[in-house]
Amino acid sequence: MRGKQPRVSVGVPVFNGDNFLAEALDSVLAQTFGDFEVVISDNGSSDRTEEICRGYAERDPRVHYHRSDVNRGVYWNFKRALELGHGDYFMWLAHDDKLAPLFLERCVAALDADPGAVLSYPKAIAIDDKGNCLVYKEQNLNAGVARPNERFRELIRMEHNCEAIFGLVRMEALHKIRVFGGFADADRVMLSELALHGHYSQVPEFLFLHREHALRTTNVYPQSRFQRTAILLPQKRAKIVFPHFRQFGEYMLAIHRSPLGWKDRLRCYHEMLHWLRLYWRRMVRDVKEVLIYLMRRPLDGAGSGRTSAAAGGGSA
Repeated sequence: MRGKQPRVSVGVPVFNGDNFLAEALDSVLAQTFGDFEVVISDNGSSDRTEEICRGYAERDPRVHYHRSDVNRGVYWNFKRALELGHGDYFMWLAHDDKLAPLFLERCVAALDADPGAVLSYPKAIAIDDKGNCLVYKEQNLNAGVARPNERFRELIRMEHNCEAIFGLVRMEALHKIRVFGGFADADRVMLSELALHGHYSQVPEFLFLHREHALRTTNVYPQSRFQRTAILLPQKRAKIVFPHFRQFGEYMLAIHRSPLGWKDRLRCYHEMLHWLRLYWRRMVRDVKEVLIYLMRRPLDGAGSGRTSAAAGGGSA
């Protein structure tokens, strides 16, 4: 694979992921579709992650290992994995998730068969830390429709999960959008902006195994985007952030950047008025959290302890 461009790049961002990393890599190497590369971006791990990755790279030429000397945050690591990929199609795989053997075969076939689709994703299975099935998740997104504003309306909703971000995406589409902006829930904005460039194609099989465990970032900080932003982007730890205000602005910029005609853009801007009516309370919460932060800051240290593998790698 080093001598030719692979059709698929699988980006694996990781930080201190020796607990589940081998399972994730094994699931990729067991794919029935073999024209891929695995690009591992190690965010300065201090456990056995480097040893594990170098072992896989030595055994299989499709595995490429890249290491940062310091932890630069989750979003930096996701973007770095994308930068290192060379395939026509790209996907992220968190170190604690797994793929069923047919994942790539089915998702590649879906994109090959539908030039208007920018992302293909299967149904998901939630598994526990032992790999046992917890629940089958249908994850039906209304993103396969023709009208861009209807796709946009579906994906800006705060109620759906963002597991489709781990689907297979056209590399050229990813290069046209803002990838993981500087705020929590940037993946939702990415999915929304992608939908302005084309529709989604769902593979009707349960092929993505998403692991639920206590150290996922959303479990460590289940409510506060303000706190999660500091984990996802360490450079913002000491800065004032308003995640929902930023999210609203990024949606508006995504519409502005899109290739849509003026009528479709106006329809999407109208969807943002509806978004404000639904979620204005979240913006008020931003203000409250900033005020609480400002009152507590003189009393708090700037500690940066290791809370989880997600703090610099790939588990969201």
